[in-house]
Amino acid sequence: MTEQFEPSCVQCFYFKAMDAMNGTCHRFPPSFAGDSSPREAHHWRFPVVSLHAWCGEFLLRRQPDPQPPGEAGI
Repeated sequence: MTEQFEPSCVQCFYFKAMDAMNGTCHRFPPSFAGDSSPREAHHWRFPVVSLHAWCGEFLLRRQPDPQPPGEAGI
């Protein structure tokens, strides 16, 4: 029995987790998020996305290549 693969942001190379349900998408440079808050010094943001979402830019995150014995920490 084969399982059907369903892409999601949490499996994407461009996804960076923020908390248990959301993260940011780093596919493109951050965009201007406005200047409505005088308390906020940083107005450029990566889009916040749900870890269950996905888009047409999805790129499967590669698992790290196993290191050959004796080369750990190099």
